[in-house]
Amino acid sequence: MDLSFLSVGKKEKSIFDGMLRLLDTVFEGVDAFEASVIAFAKDDPNAQEMVKKVFDAETRADGIHRELNLRVAEGAFFGGVREDILNLMERIDDIADSAKDAARFLSEDSRLGDEAKAVLASDNVKLFLEDLKAAVNSLKDLVKAMKVGRKQALAIIEKVEDFEEQADSHKDALLKDLFGRASTMDPVSVIQLRDFTFVADDIADNSEDASDVILVLLAKGYG
Repeated sequence: MDLSFLSVGKKEKSIFDGMLRLLDTVFEGVDAFEASVIAFAKDDPNAQEMVKKVFDAETRADGIHRELNLRVAEGAFFGGVREDILNLMERIDDIADSAKDAARFLSEDSRLGDEAKAVLASDNVKLFLEDLKAAVNSLKDLVKAMKVGRKQALAIIEKVEDFEEQADSHKDALLKDLFGRASTMDPVSVIQLRDFTFVADDIADNSEDASDVILVLLAKGYG
């Protein structure tokens, strides 16, 4: 991986390689999260297995995150941006945490009725989930683009922000649909799906937060 654009050394390059490994693992969790929501909406008996994959990916992401943190903390590199690098990795790890927390809302409850499952099967949820994945995928592309040049990185930062905004828009439509059905649903299910939606939206928010840290790195001349 050529990071001459960032003027970093061999040890720093290895951290960026590890960061991409972390992002791959995080994306696995978000992908499994999407699959779990679709499975719950269809009463698929494999839904719980999908949730387990989300949890497994979050556990592996935590392990990679700890390893990278230790390497950064112990190494005499990254100069004056070490805290920003640590913050970036924390925001990436938060994405996996959000996917796990959102999946837990569905996996620990057996009271979701047909109307609640219809909400999960709606186009609003489908588009919302696609935006969440796209935000994470764009963040992966952003980290990769940092080896090419500032212009390329800045262009992808905008993509992460765009997908976060789209996720917000579909979140609002989802909530409007949910509350429009509230009179025919179990109140506990309404609250559960509301909280599920807000926590799932943190996947996109944390992706944007990570891209903001990268913008700070670029603004500090790390590139």
